[in-house]
Amino acid sequence: MSLLKSKPVDFDMVWNEIEPSVEVLVNGSHAPFSNEKWQGVYHGVYSICTNPGAPQAEALFFQLREILVRRVTEIVELLTAEPGDAEFLALYCSHFNVYSTGSNYVSELFAYLNRYWIRYAHSEYGQAPIPGVYPVPELALRIWRDIAHSALKHRVVNALVHIFRMAREAGDAFFEHGDLVATTVQIYLVLGLNKQDPLKLYRLEVESVFLMDTEVYYAGVAQDLLSRLSIAEYLAHVEALCKQEERRCDGKMHRITVKQARQTCCRVLVEEHADRLCEHVDAFLAANQTSDLRRLFTLFSELPNEHALMLFKTNLKKFIEKTGLGVVKQLPMDETLRNPQLYIEALVRVREQFVDLIRDAFGFHALMRTALDQACRAFANAHPRLPELLAKYTHVLMTKPGLNDNEIEVKIDQIGVVFCLLDDKDIFKTFYAKLLSQRLIHGTSMAHEFEVLLVQKLRDICGCDFVSKLQKMFADKLLSSTTTNAYRQWRHDHHGMNEPNYLVAFGFDVLTAGVWPIPTPSTASTLQLPVVCQYQVDLFTTFYVGQSSGRRLHWVHHLSHGLLRLSLGGRLYEIHASLYQMILLMLFNDRSSWRATDLRDATRVPSLDAVHQQLHPFVKMKLLASVDGALYTLNESFAHKRSRIKAMPVQSVLEPPASSSSSASSPSSSSGPPREVTEDRKMALQAALVRVMKARRECSFGQLHAEVTAMLVNQFVPSTDFVQTNLDLLVEKEYVRLTSTGASRSAAVYVYVA
Repeated sequence: MSLLKSKPVDFDMVWNEIEPSVEVLVNGSHAPFSNEKWQGVYHGVYSICTNPGAPQAEALFFQLREILVRRVTEIVELLTAEPGDAEFLALYCSHFNVYSTGSNYVSELFAYLNRYWIRYAHSEYGQAPIPGVYPVPELALRIWRDIAHSALKHRVVNALVHIFRMAREAGDAFFEHGDLVATTVQIYLVLGLNKQDPLKLYRLEVESVFLMDTEVYYAGVAQDLLSRLSIAEYLAHVEALCKQEERRCDGKMHRITVKQARQTCCRVLVEEHADRLCEHVDAFLAANQTSDLRRLFTLFSELPNEHALMLFKTNLKKFIEKTGLGVVKQLPMDETLRNPQLYIEALVRVREQFVDLIRDAFGFHALMRTALDQACRAFANAHPRLPELLAKYTHVLMTKPGLNDNEIEVKIDQIGVVFCLLDDKDIFKTFYAKLLSQRLIHGTSMAHEFEVLLVQKLRDICGCDFVSKLQKMFADKLLSSTTTNAYRQWRHDHHGMNEPNYLVAFGFDVLTAGVWPIPTPSTASTLQLPVVCQYQVDLFTTFYVGQSSGRRLHWVHHLSHGLLRLSLGGRLYEIHASLYQMILLMLFNDRSSWRATDLRDATRVPSLDAVHQQLHPFVKMKLLASVDGALYTLNESFAHKRSRIKAMPVQSVLEPPASSSSSASSPSSSSGPPREVTEDRKMALQAALVRVMKARRECSFGQLHAEVTAMLVNQFVPSTDFVQTNLDLLVEKEYVRLTSTGASRSAAVYVYVA
């Protein structure tokens, strides 16, 4: 017969057999149970639950509950009489562990009750819920929470906090009663029976009190330390205290509390004194106290509120800006214009100095990098002609011989850094395009691959649209080389080697109008070319028109140049000269002296000033002698130490000689942006305004200004007045409408008109 077969039982008799075993288990004073005794208790529980006709599981449950209540009440009486915090916590934890272990054993004995009747009558999700009915382990915890915990919670928390307070005062990170604290916290976590928020009980009763005591304690510590330590010493002490508090809590409190305890230390010791601490940032920076700066930054970074970190960033930005302005203002304006390398390299040195600081002290934190960029932008743009200086510096670098590849790459990276700081990137592009044209046309660049590398860097910073014309200039030069080779083959095939002037080498650059910063001639050139040159011009025109139907060639002779061979005094020289110089000098084959007016008439050079300008290099090298600029005579006894001589006139290679003497047309002579740049800015800004308004439909002036500035930052930074002026133009054109003026200009509201 099965032992588990149900049969009628007397509840009182069976319970009297079960009760002593249950009491022994929950009291923890038991000897090991024999298998027969264990099976006997289990069978007694089963018999009561399956009593035929009248199951008495409910009575069994409440009898068990009574035993648990009675035992917990006894424990409370024992704990109440225990003096001393550590002794009390030790006894509390011991009784709970014994009680918890015993109730788990009881749960095993009452497994049948758990599986069937308790599941059926569970107070929360049973089919016929009865208040207070829970599985035995949960029931035991609830009884402990309702009786022992409710009666002793204040003393438990106070003892825990007091133990921590003594450990802080002793300076111990690993203190004697840490295990008691960890066990007590674990009991709180076990008693957190709220399934939606298991930590609620712990947070409300332990964590909140613990953090409040932590705040009070360290507030007193802060006042004491500040009264007797320097700020640098204070920061070192605070850093040690925060680490010590974190180690003290680690493994004892819940991990969330460990983090909050450290944050509380930082808040009380650092955030509440942030203004006073930040007053010493300048001194730390000036004295290069990297470790103190790193320490202060780390402490500020741990604060949940960014106020202190923003204050630190502001102080850092102001110091970098002040330092940079102090350096650049030492450089005279005239000197920087003559030697842009001085200014650009000074900017780079200052920035690199603080880049090292940002790396070593702040680990390249984004906020600190922003402070560096804002400060560098402020002092770099203090020079009104920075875009021009950077373009000239680039020109010097690209034409300077003797630099190795590594040096050039470093310089290009530095140019990219300074370019990022520019407010007026479009002005830089204007100057850069002109100087790049000069290098490409005259072939003075030292390394074509580095020219391309720099343009790629500009593209990475500002996008493809910014460098599209610059890239087309390189494409034109490459295509021109192919076109010249094709022309030479065509000339050989159609005219052979017996044509006149075959031994004179010619090359042609076919440049796209509108891409190169070269004004397209409105009329055909009247320059009187030598026969050898005119023949090649006509022949190439015939070839190109035949190859490229629909295209027209506009000859810009003032950009042409070449090598002219000169034989004097038994020596042969090669002179690198402009086309104007070449045709003027070739006239001296006919006679040795010419009046300036005759030279002008014979060549149809635009003006006498142009004649003087083109011949000035020859006068300077004493190839020609000049009498008051009216008469030029060839020096037949000319001698020079070099056989290859550069004689190109000092002028803008992009402007024809007739306008080279006019300073008004040179963009570098004006303090404001060039006229064409201003017009481009107006168009770009108005397009951006319309784009934003079309997307927003309604927008305040302040928001509109911010969005168009962000949109145009890779071209220029529009001023408030410039935005307002162009917005007024759009109002006049009825693209937008002003609906509300507001208390200030930034509050004015505009609406897009479809």
